Formats: sequence, C-alpha cells, structure tokens
Amino acid sequence: MSIEDWRARIDELDNELLRLLNTRARLAVQIGILKRRAGLPIQDAERERDVLARACRANAGPLDERAVAEIFRRIILESRRLEVRVGEASGARELEGTL
Repeated sequence: MSIEDWRARIDELDNELLRLLNTRARLAVQIGILKRRAGLPIQDAERERDVLARACRANAGPLDERAVAEIFRRIILESRRLEVRVGEASGARELEGTL
C-alpha cells in the first residue's frame, strides 16, 4: 500500500473515532441530566478511576499505558465540561420558565 492508501485508512478511522466520541458525549449528557435530577455531583472520582483502569487493562498496544490514560483523562474532562455546560443551559431554561 502507498502512503496515500494508509492515510486514507487513517482518515476513515478518524471519522469513526469522531462518531464514537460524539456518541459517548451524548451518553454522558444523558447521565449528567440524571445526576442533576438526583442532586448528584457531576464529577465521580471513583467512576473516573474505574474508566481509566478498565481502558488501561483493555489496551493491547502499541500505545503505552500512560498514553491511554492521558487520552481517556481528556475524554473524561471534555465529557464533564459538556455535562456542566448542558446543565447550566437547562438550568437557565428552567429559570426562564419561572419568571
């Protein structure tokens, strides 16, 4: 295969990764909504540790454990930021309804 062929495969995988990350983000938003309704904090340190540990255990390489942990830390951080942003937006909508 040529470099262009390999790059085309990477582009396809990048598109798939983006689709999966956005699907994961939508699920995190739904969890954030449930947490908000239940009065639970957005951040769950134990769950985050479990996600990182599971990802590292499932890793077959060639990425090392540090790389996998960093990638998943960032995914978790962005998911949490999205949960907060959506929560703030829904809170503002609820507040508008009471005015």
